[in-house]
Amino acid sequence: MIGGFFIVASVNTLAQDKKVFFRYTTSDGRKIVSQTIPPQYVRNGYEMLTIGGEILKVVPPSPPEADAERLAKERKLAKEQARTDLELRQTYSSVKDIDSAKARNLQELVNTISILQANLSSIKTQLKAQEEHAAAIERNGKTVSEDILKNISTLRAEEKDLNNQIKQRQAEYDGAAAKYEKDKARFIEIFGQPKQ
Repeated sequence: MIGGFFIVASVNTLAQDKKVFFRYTTSDGRKIVSQTIPPQYVRNGYEMLTIGGEILKVVPPSPPEADAERLAKERKLAKEQARTDLELRQTYSSVKDIDSAKARNLQELVNTISILQANLSSIKTQLKAQEEHAAAIERNGKTVSEDILKNISTLRAEEKDLNNQIKQRQAEYDGAAAKYEKDKARFIEIFGQPKQ
Protein backbone atom coordinates (compact mmCIF):
# COMPACT_ATOMS: atom_id res chain seq x y z
CA MET A 1 0.00 0.00 0.00
CA ILE A 2 1.50 3.34 -1.00
CA GLY A 3 0.00 6.62 0.18
CA GLY A 4 -3.36 4.97 0.89
CA PHE A 5 -3.70 3.40 -2.59
CA PHE A 6 -3.16 -0.25 -3.37
CA ILE A 7 -0.88 -1.02 -6.29
CA VAL A 8 -1.72 -4.17 -8.23
CA ALA A 9 1.56 -5.70 -9.41
CA SER A 10 1.77 -6.99 -12.95
CA VAL A 11 -1.64 -5.63 -13.98
CA ASN A 12 -0.04 -3.72 -16.82
CA THR A 13 1.85 -6.80 -18.00
CA LEU A 14 -1.29 -8.92 -17.88
CA ALA A 15 -3.33 -6.19 -19.53
CA GLN A 16 -0.89 -6.08 -22.43
CA ASP A 17 -1.30 -9.82 -23.05
CA LYS A 18 -5.07 -10.07 -22.54
CA LYS A 19 -8.02 -7.88 -21.67
CA VAL A 20 -8.21 -8.03 -17.84
CA PHE A 21 -11.34 -7.85 -15.70
CA PHE A 22 -11.68 -7.81 -11.93
CA ARG A 23 -14.15 -9.86 -9.95
CA TYR A 24 -14.84 -8.54 -6.48
CA THR A 25 -17.51 -8.76 -3.81
CA THR A 26 -19.51 -5.72 -2.73
CA SER A 27 -20.39 -4.92 0.87
CA ASP A 28 -23.86 -6.47 0.37
CA GLY A 29 -22.30 -9.75 -0.90
CA ARG A 30 -22.86 -9.36 -4.66
CA LYS A 31 -20.13 -10.56 -7.05
CA ILE A 32 -19.23 -7.90 -9.62
CA VAL A 33 -17.04 -8.23 -12.74
CA SER A 34 -15.65 -4.94 -14.00
CA GLN A 35 -12.62 -3.38 -15.66
CA THR A 36 -11.97 -1.37 -12.47
CA ILE A 37 -12.39 -1.90 -8.72
CA PRO A 38 -13.72 0.84 -6.46
CA PRO A 39 -11.05 1.52 -3.79
CA GLN A 40 -13.32 0.50 -0.90
CA TYR A 41 -13.48 -3.10 -2.25
CA VAL A 42 -9.76 -3.63 -2.94
CA ARG A 43 -9.15 -4.48 0.74
CA ASN A 44 -11.66 -7.36 0.51
CA GLY A 45 -9.60 -9.18 -2.13
CA TYR A 46 -10.41 -9.86 -5.79
CA GLU A 47 -9.67 -12.00 -8.83
CA MET A 48 -8.15 -10.94 -12.14
CA LEU A 49 -9.91 -12.61 -15.09
CA THR A 50 -9.75 -12.81 -18.87
CA ILE A 51 -12.84 -12.01 -20.91
CA GLY A 52 -13.41 -15.76 -21.16
CA GLY A 53 -13.46 -16.13 -17.35
CA GLU A 54 -9.96 -17.62 -16.95
CA ILE A 55 -8.53 -16.64 -13.56
CA LEU A 56 -5.15 -14.97 -14.02
CA LYS A 57 -4.48 -14.02 -10.43
CA VAL A 58 -6.18 -14.16 -7.02
CA VAL A 59 -5.44 -11.33 -4.60
CA PRO A 60 -6.41 -12.35 -1.06
CA PRO A 61 -8.18 -9.98 1.33
CA SER A 62 -6.03 -7.68 3.45
CA PRO A 63 -5.69 -8.91 7.03
CA PRO A 64 -7.92 -7.38 9.71
CA GLU A 65 -6.51 -4.37 11.58
CA ALA A 66 -5.24 -6.45 14.54
CA ASP A 67 -3.55 -8.93 12.20
CA ALA A 68 -2.09 -6.08 10.17
CA GLU A 69 -0.55 -4.61 13.34
CA ARG A 70 0.81 -8.02 14.34
CA LEU A 71 2.27 -8.56 10.86
CA ALA A 72 3.82 -5.08 10.92
CA LYS A 73 5.45 -5.87 14.30
CA GLU A 74 6.71 -9.20 12.96
CA ARG A 75 8.18 -7.47 9.90
CA LYS A 76 9.83 -4.86 12.13
CA LEU A 77 11.32 -7.57 14.38
CA ALA A 78 12.55 -9.51 11.34
CA LYS A 79 14.18 -6.35 9.98
CA GLU A 80 15.87 -5.65 13.33
CA GLN A 81 17.05 -9.28 13.52
CA ALA A 82 18.51 -9.03 10.00
CA ARG A 83 20.38 -5.86 11.01
CA THR A 84 21.68 -7.54 14.19
CA ASP A 85 22.73 -10.62 12.21
CA LEU A 86 24.62 -8.44 9.75
CA GLU A 87 26.45 -6.69 12.61
CA LEU A 88 27.26 -10.09 14.10
CA ARG A 89 28.73 -11.30 10.80
CA GLN A 90 30.75 -8.12 10.39
CA THR A 91 32.07 -8.17 13.97
CA TYR A 92 32.97 -11.83 14.43
CA SER A 93 34.35 -14.49 12.12
CA SER A 94 34.06 -17.40 14.57
CA VAL A 95 32.69 -18.48 17.95
CA LYS A 96 36.27 -18.22 19.22
CA ASP A 97 36.23 -14.48 18.36
CA ILE A 98 33.08 -14.05 20.45
CA ASP A 99 34.61 -15.93 23.39
CA SER A 100 37.79 -13.79 23.18
CA ALA A 101 35.81 -10.53 23.06
CA LYS A 102 33.68 -11.71 25.99
CA ALA A 103 36.74 -12.61 28.07
CA ARG A 104 38.40 -9.22 27.37
CA ASN A 105 35.29 -7.18 28.08
CA LEU A 106 34.38 -9.06 31.25
CA GLN A 107 37.96 -8.85 32.54
CA GLU A 108 37.88 -5.06 32.10
CA LEU A 109 34.68 -4.94 34.14
CA VAL A 110 36.19 -7.21 36.82
CA ASN A 111 39.22 -4.89 37.04
CA THR A 112 36.97 -1.85 37.36
CA ILE A 113 34.90 -3.55 40.09
CA SER A 114 38.10 -4.52 41.95
CA ILE A 115 39.33 -0.90 41.88
CA LEU A 116 35.96 0.35 43.14
CA GLN A 117 35.94 -2.26 45.92
CA ALA A 118 39.48 -1.26 46.97
CA ASN A 119 38.37 2.40 47.05
CA LEU A 120 35.31 1.41 49.08
CA SER A 121 37.47 -0.48 51.57
CA SER A 122 39.70 2.58 51.96
CA ILE A 123 36.69 4.87 52.48
CA LYS A 124 35.23 2.49 55.09
CA THR A 125 38.55 2.45 56.97
CA GLN A 126 38.71 6.26 56.93
CA LEU A 127 35.06 6.52 57.98
CA LYS A 128 35.57 4.11 60.87
CA ALA A 129 38.61 6.09 62.05
CA GLN A 130 36.71 9.40 61.87
CA GLU A 131 33.69 7.96 63.72
CA GLU A 132 35.93 6.48 66.44
CA HIS A 133 37.73 9.82 66.78
CA ALA A 134 34.40 11.65 67.07
CA ALA A 135 33.18 9.13 69.68
CA ALA A 136 36.39 9.59 71.74
CA ILE A 137 35.92 13.37 71.69
CA GLU A 138 32.31 12.99 72.90
CA ARG A 139 33.36 10.55 75.63
CA ASN A 140 35.77 13.21 76.92
CA GLY A 141 32.81 15.59 77.20
CA LYS A 142 33.89 17.80 74.33
CA THR A 143 32.03 18.89 71.21
CA VAL A 144 33.00 17.30 67.91
CA SER A 145 34.30 19.92 65.48
CA GLU A 146 32.45 20.89 62.31
CA ASP A 147 35.42 19.66 60.24
CA ILE A 148 35.20 16.16 61.67
CA LEU A 149 31.40 16.04 61.19
CA LYS A 150 31.82 17.30 57.63
CA ASN A 151 34.47 14.63 56.94
CA ILE A 152 32.17 11.91 58.27
CA SER A 153 29.29 13.17 56.10
CA THR A 154 31.53 13.34 53.00
CA LEU A 155 32.91 9.83 53.61
CA ARG A 156 29.38 8.41 54.05
CA ALA A 157 28.32 10.03 50.74
CA GLU A 158 31.42 8.58 49.02
CA GLU A 159 30.67 5.15 50.50
CA LYS A 160 27.11 5.28 49.17
CA ASP A 161 28.30 6.44 45.73
CA LEU A 162 30.91 3.67 45.51
CA ASN A 163 28.33 1.03 46.50
CA ASN A 164 26.05 2.31 43.70
CA GLN A 165 28.91 2.26 41.18
CA ILE A 166 29.80 -1.33 42.15
CA LYS A 167 26.17 -2.41 41.71
CA GLN A 168 26.05 -0.72 38.28
CA ARG A 169 29.27 -2.40 37.14
CA GLN A 170 28.04 -5.78 38.38
CA ALA A 171 24.81 -5.27 36.42
CA GLU A 172 26.92 -4.31 33.36
CA TYR A 173 28.97 -7.50 33.87
CA ASP A 174 25.82 -9.66 33.99
CA GLY A 175 24.31 -7.86 30.98
CA ALA A 176 27.52 -8.17 28.93
CA ALA A 177 27.92 -11.86 29.79
CA ALA A 178 24.31 -12.55 28.74
CA LYS A 179 24.71 -10.55 25.50
CA TYR A 180 27.86 -12.43 24.47
CA GLU A 181 26.12 -15.75 25.15
CA LYS A 182 23.12 -14.60 23.09
CA ASP A 183 25.43 -13.49 20.25
CA LYS A 184 27.24 -16.82 20.43
CA ALA A 185 23.98 -18.80 20.28
CA ARG A 186 22.75 -16.73 17.32
CA PHE A 187 26.11 -17.06 15.52
CA ILE A 188 25.90 -20.86 15.90
CA GLU A 189 22.28 -20.75 14.72
CA ILE A 190 23.30 -18.86 11.57
CA PHE A 191 26.58 -20.61 10.74
CA GLY A 192 26.25 -23.95 12.53
CA GLN A 193 28.19 -25.54 15.35
CA PRO A 194 31.92 -24.76 15.23
CA LYS A 195 34.28 -27.58 14.31
CA GLN A 196 36.27 -28.91 17.25
